[in-house]
Amino acid sequence: MSLTSCPMFPFWFVLLSSYLQSHISPFLSSRDFSRAQPMYSGTTACVVLLRNNKLYISNCGDSRAVLATRRDNSNDTDRNGAVDANESENDETTPMSANHHNLTTVPLSIDQNPDSPGEQDRILSSGGYVSPPPEPGLSSRVWLDAAHTQIGLAMARSIGDHAVKGVGVIAEPVVQTHEVKEVDEFVIVASDGVWEFISSEDAVEIVAGHLYEEGQDGGASVACEALIKAASEKWHEHEGNYRDDITAIVIRLKDLW
Repeated sequence: MSLTSCPMFPFWFVLLSSYLQSHISPFLSSRDFSRAQPMYSGTTACVVLLRNNKLYISNCGDSRAVLATRRDNSNDTDRNGAVDANESENDETTPMSANHHNLTTVPLSIDQNPDSPGEQDRILSSGGYVSPPPEPGLSSRVWLDAAHTQIGLAMARSIGDHAVKGVGVIAEPVVQTHEVKEVDEFVIVASDGVWEFISSEDAVEIVAGHLYEEGQDGGASVACEALIKAASEKWHEHEGNYRDDITAIVIRLKDLW
């Protein structure tokens, strides 16, 4: 029996290790690594693996994966969102609104914000402090002190950010699964810079507009570029020349078969 086939082996470790090997290892071997400061900097990771007609989604931080699925008007109750790989407790993860492309947006991951249920409890019990979002649309933050002057990390889980590891910020991802069905169309995986001003539903609309509308079928790459451009324009509108990291991938599921 191989290590990864062992039922007790944490599957999230396989996903995260693959991500680190392909994305982080080249950085570690580069000259840029000498400028890295893992004490006060870090990264999120959202990894999606398709295996035997099932999606495994491993998420650490506030990057996000969403699924666009063709709406089945005959049975709206059969579509469920992602299911935790270890605990099938997913009553709260339900399909979101449909749009004019007859698509439903299904969350494949959950943003791990500092004030999220479970995340905040862990941080507070570890001696950390959580401040609420200063205004709608902004994030809560993790702090080392009650005066909210030290650190101010906007996520409850991350890789790196060693300065807040002692107050409940962990690197262990949450793994969820989704059984791929015939009506599933495409997946969007993107960093928080995309989701800051664009909702999951709006992102599905943007991508679908370039995949399905007449004269716009440029494929997943063009659709992804359109999403990144829309996110950049939103940042410019709200923040001027400043913007957070904007990284996105669009996977058209039917192209994988």
